[in-house]
Amino acid sequence: MTGNVPLLEMRNLAVRRGGSEVLQMPSFVLHENKTVALIGPNGSGKTSLLLALARLLDSVSGELCYRGVPVPEGRAAVEYRRKLAMVFQEPLLFDLTVEDNVAAGLKLRGMAKAELQQRVAASMERFKIAHLAKRSARKLSGGEGQRTSLARAFAAQPEVILLDEPFSSLDPLARKTLIEDFGVSLHAAGGAAVIASHDREEVYRLADWVLVLEEGRVIQAGSPDEIARQPANPYVAAFFGL
Repeated sequence: MTGNVPLLEMRNLAVRRGGSEVLQMPSFVLHENKTVALIGPNGSGKTSLLLALARLLDSVSGELCYRGVPVPEGRAAVEYRRKLAMVFQEPLLFDLTVEDNVAAGLKLRGMAKAELQQRVAASMERFKIAHLAKRSARKLSGGEGQRTSLARAFAAQPEVILLDEPFSSLDPLARKTLIEDFGVSLHAAGGAAVIASHDREEVYRLADWVLVLEEGRVIQAGSPDEIARQPANPYVAAFFGL
């Protein structure tokens, strides 16, 4: 991966949970307009890395820099977090309409009504849920709920989107179309992303760079094609269908 000052950089990251070290990473770099995919078996540290990048974990050591400037911890990290959006495997939606869910983050920021409405409408259109604007979030299918979650994330116009297996609970057709729509939207917005995945289609479609994690360590890094050509172990070979 090339570039000058990275958008995000983590140095000497260590995460401890329950008295045990679950993630140890000497360096992590994310450049603008790039997507890094995290692959590895359950418990390998993918979610811990995402939460550490979002400054949402305690018991973390190491330095996180945003555009070369160290990011503080605690409440002082609020401004940094506003530059991020995070999307989880299960949509975390309020008991409100789709439109109000997409607007939620913008309302918390105190955005003027006219701009808020414009952003919400554009984001719902981008993820093809404008016709669901007045529907209760409780009445959405899994795919519709995840589209709403992604629309909410994009409405905030984040510089980085962190995604924890966001498509894994969807049926094959819904997953395929949403991966495509997400990729197009991310490219159009000019954003960067870090995505934890168990699906090689997502990795090939979205990722510029892949990190393979095992027991909290990076055991291989490279482009999807590089890793597919020389997998580090049987898990990686199986992931890429070899």
